[in-house]
Amino acid sequence: MPFFTTLDSERLCREIGDARSHVILAAPGVTGKVAQALIDAAGRLPALHVGVVLDVSAQVAHLGYGEFAAVERLRAASIDVRHHPGLRLGVLICDDHGWSFASPARLVETDPTVDIDAFNAIALTTAQVLALRNELPPVGRQETKSPAPVVGEHTVPQATMQEVATALQVAPPQQFDLARQTQVYTSIIQFVELELEGFNLPAHTVQLPASLPLLATNDENLKSRITAHFRVFGKQAPPKELAEIKAALEALRKKHLKPVGKAGRIIFKSELPKFKLKLELIGEELKKCQETLTKDLQKCIDGVVDSISPELGQALFASKPLPLSLRMRSTEPTLEDAVAQANDELRACFPLAAQLVQAMRIHIYYKDVTYATLQDESFCESLKALLPEDMKHHALFAEITAAKASETKAGE
Repeated sequence: MPFFTTLDSERLCREIGDARSHVILAAPGVTGKVAQALIDAAGRLPALHVGVVLDVSAQVAHLGYGEFAAVERLRAASIDVRHHPGLRLGVLICDDHGWSFASPARLVETDPTVDIDAFNAIALTTAQVLALRNELPPVGRQETKSPAPVVGEHTVPQATMQEVATALQVAPPQQFDLARQTQVYTSIIQFVELELEGFNLPAHTVQLPASLPLLATNDENLKSRITAHFRVFGKQAPPKELAEIKAALEALRKKHLKPVGKAGRIIFKSELPKFKLKLELIGEELKKCQETLTKDLQKCIDGVVDSISPELGQALFASKPLPLSLRMRSTEPTLEDAVAQANDELRACFPLAAQLVQAMRIHIYYKDVTYATLQDESFCESLKALLPEDMKHHALFAEITAAKASETKAGE
């Protein structure tokens, strides 16, 4: 008999079912099927000839080593369940036969299958079985004054059972098939949101100070821009450089970010380095554009303030009585003082160009695939159409195929 072998759930159940004397199982956790096999064995074997050692914890359930409901069923059937925190190796002893095995964490991978030689166990010799029994709880033999078991010294405290039950009620285990699919997709794609926040120059207004009278001007263009608010820039077109940056971003979006229905846009992670490099170059161009635009806008703002200050100053100087702000400026205010006062008050309410340009920025958000995403049929169909043929047959997707097959089998 070869030493390397495979112990999946089905074979564990068969070996337990064939036992005629005793069964000892030490493992991180058990599934419902294996728990039922142990309960059946306890029903046909002599009393206390079935023993189980587990890591009874919420972590075991979350990782998919076993099901907490199976532990509860074992205890309800009066099977001797011992607790060994952190146990990750598995040992099964049925009569004189035994195996050491590794349990799969279903959050990461599925149960091994015997048809592909997915070895996860080693058959034990008779001497090894006897040696291991001395380090496990006494099952099917009288307890002696020998040292306490190395594994499974203590029974499961009721407080631990309650603690785990509460923890799993608050945070139930994930659907492991979906979790594994999520990991596969996360390793291949990423959601990306990309947008350029600009600013609307023609729409920008400032509220004129209440201390300044409205203009009685003959300038029709100026009249159209002034009410209680002042339109700062009139009909000024966005700079050419900004339009070029928008076009470059849109080209980058179309080349690398693929729409997948309502879920948004995704990028293949193999393209991320090139995408980020191009985005960095566009960001540098935006910075240059901001520097140039800041100078041009500030010059425009200064020109607007200087152009309307004289008329506002005249209106201010013609006010009866003179405003307190003007009288505080000089004991005998002149027209020049009024113009200077109007200029100062305008500059206090007009924005600085740097403040306007600061709003221009590229927003980039990266998000991973989630459970909710995988439940979106439009996303799955869109992604399937985008995947290259060679990637569809990649080893990473074997897990998804297997998971879907197991779901179909379970639903039959």
